[in-house]
Amino acid sequence: MPDRRVRVTGTLFVAVLLVFAGVSPALATTDAGPVAGDGWTTATTLPASAATTAPQQEGSSLHERIVASRNDEPGSVSLTFEYRVPDSVTGLRVGVPVLSIPGITVASTDGFERTETTRFLWDTETDRPSVTLRLAVGDELGSGVRGVERGDWALVSQPNTRVQIRTDDRAVRTSSFGVASGEPGYASSHLAYLGTHERRNVTVADERATFVLGAEDADPTRATAFLTAANEHFDFGVQRERITVFVLPLNEDATTGVDAATVDTAFWVGQSGLGFDGTGAVFAHEYVHTRLGTVGVDDATWLTEASAEYYGHLFALNDGVGDYETFRSDLRASEYDPDRRSVVLTDPETWTGTTAHYDKGAHVLAALDAEIRRRTDGARTLRDVFTGRSEPFRDYRAFRTAVTRVADDDSLGPWLDRYVTTDALPPLPENPRYYVAAPSLDPDGDGTASGAEVERGRHPFVAGAGPDGAVTTSTATDTTDGTETTAGAGRTTTTPPTETEGSAPGFGVVAALAALLIVVRLEKRRQ
Repeated sequence: MPDRRVRVTGTLFVAVLLVFAGVSPALATTDAGPVAGDGWTTATTLPASAATTAPQQEGSSLHERIVASRNDEPGSVSLTFEYRVPDSVTGLRVGVPVLSIPGITVASTDGFERTETTRFLWDTETDRPSVTLRLAVGDELGSGVRGVERGDWALVSQPNTRVQIRTDDRAVRTSSFGVASGEPGYASSHLAYLGTHERRNVTVADERATFVLGAEDADPTRATAFLTAANEHFDFGVQRERITVFVLPLNEDATTGVDAATVDTAFWVGQSGLGFDGTGAVFAHEYVHTRLGTVGVDDATWLTEASAEYYGHLFALNDGVGDYETFRSDLRASEYDPDRRSVVLTDPETWTGTTAHYDKGAHVLAALDAEIRRRTDGARTLRDVFTGRSEPFRDYRAFRTAVTRVADDDSLGPWLDRYVTTDALPPLPENPRYYVAAPSLDPDGDGTASGAEVERGRHPFVAGAGPDGAVTTSTATDTTDGTETTAGAGRTTTTPPTETEGSAPGFGVVAALAALLIVVRLEKRRQ
């Protein structure tokens, strides 16, 4: 997805959330492993940060360190799982679920006996037992490979493990991910970049951002400015101690099969992903994923990419990126790559293999945001539905309930049902006041903050827009341009809008971009 993806850092996402295109979700698979019993207990995993204090916990905690390294011959990367076993542990069993996937094999073991395809048993004698896997990597992330390798660099993700121990103490483990000693590279938040790079650390709003720059001339200045604005104005009430941005040495033409993705509190982009040429910036989309993570599951799965798509565009616009006309054009869903089809968001079978969960999802959320603002007279927004959540919506019904509660309006439920549970599209909000995400910012650079411009009847995103620099922003009930599309029927019906929104330059047009999430990431997105 060159743009798109997972949840709150402070509270670690226990599952490795690989919200990206092209990379097999199998790397995030968890294994139920052997059933605990007969003295075996599943070890509680502490946050990765606890691994730094593991030496003081010797005798009470089992420490797991996963070390990534490149091999002499191209085409594979090694991952070694090393264990420091405290005296209080008398038995250790390790499950590595990814071993059930083609392209991942066991290279060697030390102190472990392989008891099943994915499981290993410690011999109780070896002080530092280990298992080394070999992962197939290729030019692209996808079928048959579990990482990417191009020239003198590689990128891999940390697989999950299932650890059970015998002990009379509390069963606890800490885990860390790193790069082999003496090998250039950097690992953070379940991702490892293997290759020569430069690192730059910046602190914004008490959050440390580490840029891992694989490209010599990569410049994170604009991205850093966006992070500053985002932390101050667009954070959904979420703050992390740190995030990591891996900037791969790829220009825009070379991102096919790699694109961009977020895993936990880290994400990767190509060198071109640092650019903010328009509101569809890859960087902004991935930033939202680090904040919201997996937003919904089951028939609310579409919310994860829809929210990143909508807010990625919205936050970039409010940070002065791109122009208003293109912003609305990009938000307007009209067809879903790679083929046009009738799409119902609550039915993943209708949109799997397309970009509809990005495109239609973002379009619907934009309209929903405007409805919430209108019905609460601006007191609440869609962000109030997402802010502070630590768990995904378990289904669409849970999301719908949260929306009606925030708006304090049960009639919003049927409105939302129409566009989420059928193939209908709502009219896209026309009045720019509905897109103001931070009233104190001045995205059009005319010296007046957005909130003040809206109050004065001026366009907050287009300096001097409308007659005499003003645009009509009446308080009539209509929030859209009056157009509703029913994708399945292939017809568009138009009803007269009830207010004169859209008279200024920058209102109108059509377009759609995107990229697919879990199964395939369509290259066209974010390019």
